[in-house]
Amino acid sequence: MFNRIISIIMSAFLSFFNWVGVIFGMEDNYRFENVSYGTHERHTLNFYIPADKDSVGLVLMIHGGAWIGGDKNDYAAEMERVLDMGYAVASVNYRYISDDVDLIDVTDDIQLAVAKIKKLSEKRGVEINKMVVTGVSAGGHLSMLYAYSRADVSAIKPVAVLNYCGPTDLSDDAYYFDNGLGDGEYVAQVLSWACGYKHTFATREEAKEALWNVSPLKYVDENTVPTVINHGVKDNIVPFSNAVSLRDKFDTVGVTYVLNAYPNSGHGLNEDAENTDKSYELYSEYLETYLG
Repeated sequence: MFNRIISIIMSAFLSFFNWVGVIFGMEDNYRFENVSYGTHERHTLNFYIPADKDSVGLVLMIHGGAWIGGDKNDYAAEMERVLDMGYAVASVNYRYISDDVDLIDVTDDIQLAVAKIKKLSEKRGVEINKMVVTGVSAGGHLSMLYAYSRADVSAIKPVAVLNYCGPTDLSDDAYYFDNGLGDGEYVAQVLSWACGYKHTFATREEAKEALWNVSPLKYVDENTVPTVINHGVKDNIVPFSNAVSLRDKFDTVGVTYVLNAYPNSGHGLNEDAENTDKSYELYSEYLETYLG
């Protein structure tokens, strides 16, 4: 609760500072904080635009937290870094999954947020026609799911994905075994919310189709955007087999990708310095290549 209060105070302070900057001509970037894009309390986003550009690419950040936690402000420092690189950047909140909200609903949220971002940029006279989508864990999953399944209806065109240990195939039975998620019943509960099909560990086979429908892997074809897959070989939250399945599908259909496999790391990707350095290099390379 205390951290949440501090976050609100800091957000208000930043908004006031930005407003003062506009009045006195000190502003060097456009900042939109805690903007509502829908009717739910979680429908909020932060969006920054370099003020010296009339056309710019966007980096869209989607937070992790197993689809039941996390917040857009988790990316506060990273947003500043990307803004300093000369790109527009946004971080979005979305509804947590529950008995009433599944991952298709959450993907709808992201689509609404992107449409709002487009309107905000047009309000400032800035053209944004392409974006790189990125996220960690659940955010990585949503980055892929959105870019692969909603490209044709997105207000801003996805051109690449930077995925960090995101699930690609939720129908993979490996989620239930030898992992750090908890027992099989807990996993079944979370995945029931994720796919909208209520099941238990014992009846998990019945949910395969519903889980496949919210898996990025289902939507991969020859038109899928280039993707970086950062994944720990020892990941016991999102099995490395998910990364392998995505790589194999990309090879089959001819999608441009890089698999940056961390040989000694789990879900935190914190045991392989060389791979971490490579991930930063790929981040910059993909932004320069696909956003220009």
